[in-house]
Amino acid sequence: MSRGRERDRTAVVEVLRAAIGVAHLVGAQRASGRVAVFGRVLGVRQLVQAGLVARAATPEAHTLSAAVDAAHGLSMVPLLALDRRSRPFAARQVWIALLLTVLEIGLVGTGRRR
Repeated sequence: MSRGRERDRTAVVEVLRAAIGVAHLVGAQRASGRVAVFGRVLGVRQLVQAGLVARAATPEAHTLSAAVDAAHGLSMVPLLALDRRSRPFAARQVWIALLLTVLEIGLVGTGRRR
């Protein structure tokens, strides 16, 4: 794959991540309680993560980013299972984390040279 096309794919993923971060922040303004706090924290985390990964633009940064997303998704499972009020939020987070993990891994590929 050409460097330009690779940069374009990376930009799309990180712009998507930043948009998710903004959506979390906007959603937190309409929410209350734990969900509002979670939304603010996750919104800031997504924006910072998007900026750092885009700036680094290395396979290692994407791999670390995928690991952070996977860990976040796993951390939502107990909330999903045990907290009825936070369940819809936690379910969305699991899906978002899965999507971003897959996209970041897709940017890294198998690691074999072509």
